[in-house]
Amino acid sequence: MEKLLHWSIANSQGDKETVDKIGQPDPKLLAQLFGSGGPDDPTLMKEAIAVISNPEADLENKLIAFDNFEMLIENLDNANNIENMKLWVPLLKTLDAEQEDLRASGLSVIGTAAQNNIPTQDSFLKYDNGLRKLIELGNDLKEPANVRIKAFYALSNLVRNHPSMAQKFKELGGLDIVAPVLTDLNAISKLKMRAISLVAAFLTSTQIDDELIQLLRTESIIGSTIECLKTETDINIIDRVLNFLSQLISAHIKFSEAEVQGLKTGIQNIEQWKDRLNEEDFSVVKHVL
Repeated sequence: MEKLLHWSIANSQGDKETVDKIGQPDPKLLAQLFGSGGPDDPTLMKEAIAVISNPEADLENKLIAFDNFEMLIENLDNANNIENMKLWVPLLKTLDAEQEDLRASGLSVIGTAAQNNIPTQDSFLKYDNGLRKLIELGNDLKEPANVRIKAFYALSNLVRNHPSMAQKFKELGGLDIVAPVLTDLNAISKLKMRAISLVAAFLTSTQIDDELIQLLRTESIIGSTIECLKTETDINIIDRVLNFLSQLISAHIKFSEAEVQGLKTGIQNIEQWKDRLNEEDFSVVKHVL
């Protein structure tokens, strides 16, 4: 091992004379030092999915396999290999798993794989029931909060900066699931933040025009976000609402008289936290009053 360490130091410093003098180290020790010689990432991905899909594997091992798989697909090339290796089908099957932790893990993997990754977003769009299933899980009041939060996370990353995905999301009634969360007095803050983030992600993929504003009104999204300013005390939620409304204002939308009155009440409510909020967004929203 001492010889291996001397060789490693000399090699990293580019000391060719010392490297030649020491000679090449034992390949097995070299593999230990640099961690090479093990299975490649695609093999590890297949092995993880094999455990996840194995009905004989216990929940703990399946969740460990999910954690390993998600770490691997944080690499964009590995994420894109989900399609190449035909792993979307077994991943989507986990969304019907009996155990909530498996459903949540499957949703988390989808969200992580799709984050800022257009090729993976493109490939996911090929699976007809994939997006529909995510919307159903996000909207299901019987689902635990953790599952719904992960569903909103996955949906946000899928529709962000992807017009085709956003269009299908809209056609499937995806916007329907936002306002009920924002107006639910029992919804936890993290779920509300994910709901607002989903709308903000949707706006990155569609033109903000009169037709969209009418749709947002029909789905009670504008009204429910304004209501958040009047009732919420969570700074993070308020900040996200202000950012959403700021986006609409920057697109030159016109608020109705009732909406303006709601904004006035909302701004009065959050004025006490002004120094803790995004200054620009707060200023933009207050300017329309």
